[in-house]
Amino acid sequence: MVVRKANFISGIIGMVFSAVAFGYTFTFKQFINVPVGPEFFPRFLALGLFICSLILVLTNITDTPHNAGPTKTLSLRDKGMQRLVIGIGIVLAYALLWNVLGFLIITPFCLFGLMYLVDTREYRTMIVVSVVATALIFLVFKFLLGIEMPMGFMDW
Repeated sequence: MVVRKANFISGIIGMVFSAVAFGYTFTFKQFINVPVGPEFFPRFLALGLFICSLILVLTNITDTPHNAGPTKTLSLRDKGMQRLVIGIGIVLAYALLWNVLGFLIITPFCLFGLMYLVDTREYRTMIVVSVVATALIFLVFKFLLGIEMPMGFMDW
């Protein structure tokens, strides 16, 4: 029986993380007369993560041609891994600057950076998509959903 230790451990970690996230959704505020509350989407994602992690564990327990042979190692010399680390850095910076600069300022820069990271090099299109997507998201949340987005230093 060939067990790929890294995939097996990753699957177990994913299952534990999804179970904790699913359990945490029970602490969300409940609203009366609201058929779908704020816990619905996080529970849906946690359940999806649990199922995918379970599949990862099960496919690495059984001996199949797919999981036979040498395992690829993770290395920061790999261009894909470098992009992953940079992408995580962009998202972390976005989260840290969200309340300071506000949604309207930080979001286009984040979107532009992520598009650049996936080798999109049509700068005019990248700028238009970043600004228009930010504006549409802001308008949907503010006027359609009635949810205030953080405005950072522009919060009057």
